[in-house]
Amino acid sequence: MLDDHRPEIAQLTSDELDRYANQLTRCLKALDTRAPIRVRVQHELGEVRSERDTRARTGQPAASQRHYDAAGLTVGELEQTRRELAVSLALARPGSPVRTPIQAQMAAIDAELAARNTLPT
Repeated sequence: MLDDHRPEIAQLTSDELDRYANQLTRCLKALDTRAPIRVRVQHELGEVRSERDTRARTGQPAASQRHYDAAGLTVGELEQTRRELAVSLALARPGSPVRTPIQAQMAAIDAELAARNTLPT
C-alpha cells in the first residue's frame, strides 16, 4: 500500500511544490526501471502534480501571499511551538522543501514574541 502524503503536500507553497516535483523527477531519472521504490516515487510525483493542477484550476494564492498568524497563542504556547519547530527544522535535510514553511512559522512566532516584548527561551 502506498503512503498518502496529500495532507503534507497540500501544506507546501507553490514554489516548494515545484522544487519537490523537480526532485522527484530527478529521482525517477536516476532510478533503475526495475527499482522497487520507483512506483512510490511515481505515485508521489502524481500527487504533487495533482495538487499543482488543483491550485491552478481553483486560483489559490501564490506562495508570497501565504501568512502565518501566531497572535491567538499564549506566550507559553508560542515558545513550545517554536521549540517543536526548531526540532523539526534540525531534522529536515538541507535543501528540503519542508524547511521553508517551518522557517516562515518560526519567523511569525518570533515577530509575535517581539511584539509582546518577550524573548523565546
